[in-house]
Amino acid sequence: MDESWWNEVKDALFDYLDHESDEYSLATMQLSFDNLPHRLKPCLLYMGMFPEDARILVSKLVCLWIAEEFVVNIESAEDYLMDLISCNMVMVSKKEYNGKVKYCQVHDVVLHFCLEKSREEKFMLAVKGHYSQFQPFDWNESRVNFHLSEEHSKFASLGSKTRKPFHQPLRSLITNQKSFDGIPLRSWIHKMRLLKVLDLSSHEVCYLFSDTLKPLNHLKYLAVSAERFYFHPESHLPHLETLIVKNNWTNAVVLPASFWEMEKLRHVEIRKAEFDKQGLFEGSSKLENLRILKNIVTFPIDRVDVLSRRCPNLQQLLVEFDGHSADYLHLTLENLTQLQILDLSFKGPHIVSGLQLPSTLNKLVLRRTGIGNLISFIAGLPSLEYLQLHNQDRVQIRDWCLGDITFHNLKFLKLAWLEISRWNASEESFPLLETLVMEECDDLEEIPLSFADILTLKQIKLIRCENKSLEDSAVRIKKDVEENEGNDRIDLIIKDR
Repeated sequence: MDESWWNEVKDALFDYLDHESDEYSLATMQLSFDNLPHRLKPCLLYMGMFPEDARILVSKLVCLWIAEEFVVNIESAEDYLMDLISCNMVMVSKKEYNGKVKYCQVHDVVLHFCLEKSREEKFMLAVKGHYSQFQPFDWNESRVNFHLSEEHSKFASLGSKTRKPFHQPLRSLITNQKSFDGIPLRSWIHKMRLLKVLDLSSHEVCYLFSDTLKPLNHLKYLAVSAERFYFHPESHLPHLETLIVKNNWTNAVVLPASFWEMEKLRHVEIRKAEFDKQGLFEGSSKLENLRILKNIVTFPIDRVDVLSRRCPNLQQLLVEFDGHSADYLHLTLENLTQLQILDLSFKGPHIVSGLQLPSTLNKLVLRRTGIGNLISFIAGLPSLEYLQLHNQDRVQIRDWCLGDITFHNLKFLKLAWLEISRWNASEESFPLLETLVMEECDDLEEIPLSFADILTLKQIKLIRCENKSLEDSAVRIKKDVEENEGNDRIDLIIKDR
């Protein structure tokens, strides 16, 4: 038999089977899609706005769904996502410590269906091309995902053969793929005045001024990447709900007084930001809707009451406090009665002598805070489930003895860059602990062997811990559980030793 002939037959057969498989998958997807509740259909099709194999950050997805008006709030968005997961339309990629979904993904078959269905229903258009082909005035769909590539594409868009005169239909624009060529914002932005969603975070520029975006009066979601981002002194973007800025670590974004006039803000995440000190204390404007505020640096600790007054409903806060020359500091955040997640650090060599936090707090990260003898207060927070302690070397505690201190509800504990050498704790100190993470705790001799008796403990993770005796203690804890309980309950992970 002619081998070349047989190879042609096999290739043809495989092509036919692949085609039949694709047809079957699409037919199955169509049936599943038809059976979805109407409220979930746009949420699923929106997955086509993300690249193939993308791990989608759920917090970002939620903000986008809200901006698109598919859902009214975070709780509804999370419920919708779980519905899509339960019917196998969306996959879980990574979970939080508390079981909530942190990242999600869609299968290639689902993504292909979303793209085809979106094009059919003019819900969304996927565009792939060189930055020079970035021509919003040629697009007729209400949503566009522009995938930047190094080469010119012969097909700048799927609808390139049926273009119609521009009538400003575009409402959402998301770019994917890193590119360092310049997209000329000023040349086209005035033509897209009805945009509600603009995500240029994958496209880095040297600098960006907020007043460049002034024509986008309806914008609700903005994500950009710029080495320097400048807020204009005057207030713009009155409907903005989500602001994400990926700026250079060395160039903090200064938030002027006009920041407090953006009253619809819900989510602000800037890589590094600081308040204009004069604008921070002037006026009495409040951001009643603001729930998330991340990466504020050099915030004066003696004015923390201003933060509580102006952002009374904060649920997540990541902040670095500046205590000036004080050696011992007292921090009061108990007036933030909605606060659930707090990540705080201090600039300068300070020790926190007093700490008052709201009872609603369930996740706490402390960096360079010098907490000293405040562990008993932290342990007493009734809702605390997650605790990270970083760089607590200023306390100079070599022996860390918890004694009768109990973290009643703690599920996750991470210790990083601590200078303790001995840790004295019992299984009663952490009765509900599920995950223990140690990172670069090179002086610590061992994990308390009594941790083998914590019945809820599921994982021990050691990251770049050079002390061999620390690793040996983790191995022994795992072995004790296996011998005494007859199961492999503890997952031991050792990274980059």
